[in-house]
Amino acid sequence: MSHHHHPHGRPPHGGPPPPPGGFTYVPAPVMMPVYQPPPPPPPPEPVPPPTIVTNYIYQQPPPPPPQPTPVTIVEEIRIQPQPSNPWANLLSTAEVGLSAVEKGLTLLETRKQERITKITNTIEWVPSSGPEVGMLRHRAFVAGREGWDGSPLCVIRAFHNGEFVPGKLAIQHQAAYIPHAGREVPVHNFEVLCASSHAVRWLPGSNGQVPVGAIPAGNTHNGEPLYIGRVTHMNSVTPGKVHPSHGCCYISFNGGEVAHKSYDVLCRIVG
Repeated sequence: MSHHHHPHGRPPHGGPPPPPGGFTYVPAPVMMPVYQPPPPPPPPEPVPPPTIVTNYIYQQPPPPPPQPTPVTIVEEIRIQPQPSNPWANLLSTAEVGLSAVEKGLTLLETRKQERITKITNTIEWVPSSGPEVGMLRHRAFVAGREGWDGSPLCVIRAFHNGEFVPGKLAIQHQAAYIPHAGREVPVHNFEVLCASSHAVRWLPGSNGQVPVGAIPAGNTHNGEPLYIGRVTHMNSVTPGKVHPSHGCCYISFNGGEVAHKSYDVLCRIVG
């Protein structure tokens, strides 16, 4: 390995002189008591890069780095197996940098949580049809289950005979139905309720009454609002429509429309 000659001649015996122009990332007074007289140069053979840097520092002060960064500081601390005291200032600087990074990460996490909260509090009606419902499998709100195979039932609404009627979607079977005029009516174009469980809850209702926060999901031909209800019927939990003026919740089941006086109502979580 070739010697690097100091621009002002060899340093006098007894240790390197104070670095000219100051030391960029280690104060000069700290460096002086740390370094011993330069060791004899190693034999001329390939040496790993950290050793080259170390020998270079031992032989003469390094030139000021163009842009010292926290990474450079950490590498210098690893290369120099010195007592901790001379590096107190550097460690303090590194801690300040880490503290700033942690604050930045905390802020990012807070904003991420705000975005998630905003998304999970959203209640949407997404237009769909039978063959397309598979794409909504992970977004559709599951309100119940089929009695015969336990598969999920979701909430839909559809136009029929001048009314906007809530009903059920058997998403695995790509089949949707609404209760209307005593019949279970199959529908092929409808809207699917997409909502997070953090945004809604089921509250009990009876005789056509609905709790505060009940989600209006449709209306009759004369403008009366219809709400989302569910009932337990024949080993199923089936969503349907709460019709206040009729004093009940209707579900479609096995080809017909079935009325229940007691039911649950899907409500938005208020506050």
